[in-house]
Formats: sequence, C-alpha cells, structure tokens
Amino acid sequence: MKAIIVWFFVILLIPRADSNTYNDDFYAHADTDSVFVEGDSLIGLQNQEGFLQFIQGNVRVIYDSTQVTANQAIRNVTRRRASFIGEAELIDEGDTLRADSLDYDEELEVGRALGNVHMTDGEVTTTSPEGIYYLDQHRMEFSRGLVLEDSATTLIGETGLYWTEDKIADLAGNVEMKSEGVRMTADSLTHYRDRSISVARGSVRYLATSENDSTWVTGDRMEYNADDSLSVIQGTPLLIHLQHDSLSIDTLIIRAEFLRIQDQQKSSHLHASRNVRIWNGSLAALSDSMRYDRAESDSLENMWLYGQPFIWSNQIQLTGDTMKVVMKDGVMDSLFIWGNAFVAQEDSSIKRINQVKGQTLISTLEADSLRIFRVGPNAEAIFFSTNGEGLPDGAIEASGDEIRMQFEKDSLQTLTFSTDVQGTRYPENAVPDVLNLDGLQWDPSKRPVREQLLGQFLLWIQEWDH
Repeated sequence: MKAIIVWFFVILLIPRADSNTYNDDFYAHADTDSVFVEGDSLIGLQNQEGFLQFIQGNVRVIYDSTQVTANQAIRNVTRRRASFIGEAELIDEGDTLRADSLDYDEELEVGRALGNVHMTDGEVTTTSPEGIYYLDQHRMEFSRGLVLEDSATTLIGETGLYWTEDKIADLAGNVEMKSEGVRMTADSLTHYRDRSISVARGSVRYLATSENDSTWVTGDRMEYNADDSLSVIQGTPLLIHLQHDSLSIDTLIIRAEFLRIQDQQKSSHLHASRNVRIWNGSLAALSDSMRYDRAESDSLENMWLYGQPFIWSNQIQLTGDTMKVVMKDGVMDSLFIWGNAFVAQEDSSIKRINQVKGQTLISTLEADSLRIFRVGPNAEAIFFSTNGEGLPDGAIEASGDEIRMQFEKDSLQTLTFSTDVQGTRYPENAVPDVLNLDGLQWDPSKRPVREQLLGQFLLWIQEWDH
C-alpha cells in the first residue's frame, strides 16, 4: 500500500459515530507543531481521549530534528503523545535510542523506552531493560539496571543517568567499573568520559593488575584518573601491593586516612597521610605521612616516613624525625634516620631494654640476617648484660662520637664506641631501678599487625567474584 504523508495539516478519515467503519469524507486537523507522519496505513479516530492516529507498517514520525521509527504506532494528536511498538528507534541529533517499544511525550520531548533498550551517542553504548530519554537535556535515565560501554571502559549499575552531550555517567547500586588492568566496585560512581575521571563513593573496592604485580585498594571514596593513572582514596583506605615472581610473593600493606597513587609507565608513586600504618614481611611502621617510590627497571623501592615515625624490624624498635627505608626484593636493605635517631631492643630473657641514640642512623643488611647500625654524632647507649646462665649481670651507660651495633636477627652481638668514649659500668646490685636514655618511646603495642590492618579484607576477597 502506498505510504501516506501528512505535513502540518494531517488529513484523516472521519469515523461515523459509534462505528469502526469509515466513509470517503476527509477531515483536516491541525497539529500544534510541524509533524511528518509516514506508514503503510494510517487510520484516524476521534473519541473521548482525543484525536488518535493508528499507523501500521514502516512507521516513521519526524518532530523537527527528532525522528522515530517502528513497526506500528498510536498517536494522540490532541494530547500530543505517541506510543511506538516493535523495533522502535528514536534518533535525536547524534543520539540513537532503540527498544521494543517507546512511549513519547511530544510536548515535553520525553521518551520512555521498554524492553531491550539500547542507547548510543556514537561513542558510548548503554543497554538496559528500561529507560527514559529527556531530549532537551540529552539525558537518559535508567531505573532497572544498565551496562554502559565505550572503547576503554565498562560500567554496570542497578540505576543510572547518562548525559550524552556532557558525556557524564552517574550510577548507583552495586556499581562495577572495568577497564584494561583495572576493576572497581562501589555503592555509587560518577564517570566523566571527556576527562577519563571516575569518582566512586561508598564501599569502594579497586584492583589493578599487571604482569608481575597487583594492587588492591579499599576505602570510602576514590577518584581515579585513567589518563594519568592517578588515584586518590579517602576514608581510612587500605592498600595491599603484591609483587611476585616464580619463587615468592612480596606483600606490602598500608592503612591511612588518605592515599594518593600514581602508576606511570615505568614507575609507581604513593603518598599516604594521617595515621599511616605499614606492614610487610621484614618490617612494620607507623608515621604521620609517607612517600613510596618504585621503578620497574630497579629492584629497589624507597619509602620515606615523616612526622615522628616508628619502625619495627624483628624485635628492634627505631624512632626519629625523618626516615628513609630502601627495600630490595621485599626486604629492608638499608635504613636512614635524620634527627633524634633512637634504637631500642628488649632483651627478652631479662625483660630489659637496650638503647642507643644519636643525631643520625645508618643501617645496612650485611647478610641474610646480619644487620649493622651506625649511630652518631653525639651517640649515647645503655646496654644490659647477662651472665653465663642468662641472668641479669649489670649494665653499661656510655657515650661517644659514634656507636656501631651488630645484630644477628634481633640479638645484639657487639656494641662498639669510637672517639671520645665515656661511660659507667653498673654491677647488678647497683643498676638503677629506672635506667633510660632521654627520648625513649618504647611501646610495642603501637606496632602494626598484619591481621589488624587487613580487617575484613580477606572476607571481601572471597566475595569479590560472587
């Protein structure tokens, strides 16, 4: 049947009263806007709902710059509403919306799509069971779940909004984001496509993987810039970095109130601040802030600690104003302390604390378990001795320009003074009840523990793939 075309004045057959038959008379009805209507057949009907058009086969309706096609349609010309059924497609400027059916409010320019909804702006494709498109805002609203995909990122959520012109997606409810080497989940997420920035909020969980390492992050809020590989995490975040080879896995755990992570092409940089707690297999530490740098071309990792940091290595506690830790293959290779360096180590057999302090400290690992400490200048020390039976046997209090200590794991083997050495030897019966150097902050309870830092992380990992 030849298509019927109507411009501005829609020419329709007038039905007889209370009858479904039509005569050959014509009726002219004016739409309030210029509308183009096309189909294999078109029937008009005037009833209490208004003036209706029934269009069958190869339906095409054009409203200014908006075109809708479908297998069939019903238009209420009076109320300016239309329903398109079967392979409905709406094209508005650069946006294309497809669905099983589409209800369109011609006055408000709002389309409600139902069934196999597919929305694209040429770069992003969004699928959902249902959606509402606001043409004047170039905004699509999804209330029954959605999947949004572009060439680099996939977003999944229970509800969401997408502004096709501004290229902003706002999702909520078990949100998941996936891109190359990155996976993130959250309660809600806003994604700015033009800037490649995502802002996740509530129960944020993030995983970044590469060939030889992986980084897990949890927190309350996270901003992620894909172009710069930059992440900012707040809300007592937890970071777990796993670096592995064919023989072992090195683990670094960090908790703080703020994390900033940047993975560049051949290096990684991390800044943590406020109540920073750190654990790995060879040390534990806490500080007000820290900086961590790692280069792919180098097996060394540098960790800077600021704000009266503490470090525990085996049973040795170290404090100072500023520290630098150099890690090699996941193990503390060397340590530098500037300002008020203090070494404390408890002799577990007699429950007394050996102490050394000075302006600076340099520590190096000479072998697998042999560590050398050099403290100075203006070094001071208190060392408690034992007899052959392992019982207390007095103490030495001494000072010198530099003190050298050698530890085998956490056992002090030698204590050597150099230049301007002065000291006092206390027999056991003369050792003062309290014999400490000024500045001692012995407090093993502050030492970060792996299980406490992890918290619910292990449970979360089990749920990650469910």
